[in-house]
Amino acid sequence: MQFYRPRKPIPAIPIVSLIDILVILLIFFIVTMQPKQKRTILDISMPVVGDMPTKQVQDIRSVLALSKDGEITLDSVRIHESMLDGYLAQLKTENRKLELEMDKQVRLEQMIMVSEALTRAGFESNLPTRVRDSKQQTDS
Repeated sequence: MQFYRPRKPIPAIPIVSLIDILVILLIFFIVTMQPKQKRTILDISMPVVGDMPTKQVQDIRSVLALSKDGEITLDSVRIHESMLDGYLAQLKTENRKLELEMDKQVRLEQMIMVSEALTRAGFESNLPTRVRDSKQQTDS
C-alpha cells in the first residue's frame, strides 16, 4: 500500500526581484563612476647657453653646481643637501658672489630646493646661471 507523501516544497529564490536590484545597482555604479583620465606630462627643457644671449661676468664668483644625478658641489666640494643652508650662509657673511651651474637634465625638485636655500641665505634671485648639456660633455 502506498501512502500519499506530500512533496517538500523546493525553496525558490525570487529571481525577478534580484534582477531588478542588480540592474539598479549597475545603473548606480555606472552613473557614479569616474573614468580614469590620462594625465599629461610636461616636458620642460632648460635653455642652454647657445639658445640665449649672454653677458660676460668679470668678477670672481663661487660656483654652485647641480648635476643630473642629484649631486651638489660648491667650488668643487661635494655638499649634502642638509648642509647647503650653512654653506650658503657662510658665503653670504663673507660677501662672496655666487653663480649657479647645472646640467640640462636636473630634476625640478632639486632646482626648487636649491632656490629656496639661496633665498633663505639672502642671495639675490637672479644669479648668473649656466646650463650645461650633459650629452655634449660625454661626447667630447
